[in-house]
Amino acid sequence: MRLIMSNAYIPYNGTAGWSGTDTSKQRAIDNIHSGRELNNQQLTLKYLISRGTDGATWKEIATATGWHHGTASGVLSVLHMSGAIVRLYATRNRCKIYVHQNFKDEVKVEPRKKPEKFCPHCGNDINA
Repeated sequence: MRLIMSNAYIPYNGTAGWSGTDTSKQRAIDNIHSGRELNNQQLTLKYLISRGTDGATWKEIATATGWHHGTASGVLSVLHMSGAIVRLYATRNRCKIYVHQNFKDEVKVEPRKKPEKFCPHCGNDINA
């Protein structure tokens, strides 16, 4: 197993995403420049490696790190979108379970869905 990551995953316009407000956007930019985003992603990946095929939910990661829901779920979303982790069909305590991609062949993985995009002209799903 390897965990080498020198740059944060930043799939949303050079950040790990924000809610749409100016303050949220500034926080997202600051997290990249300060290295906080990279640190959070590395901590999450190390934690998921340590959990093996049991993986972890956002609640378990929040408890282990002291993060609030937004930070824990945001990091998981970005890592999932990037392919660094996978989400299982299974749940634990009504939360989805995430596993490091090193273990993806040993678990039943839920495929990552592309967000539906509808054609403004005909209304059909563009991704279909």
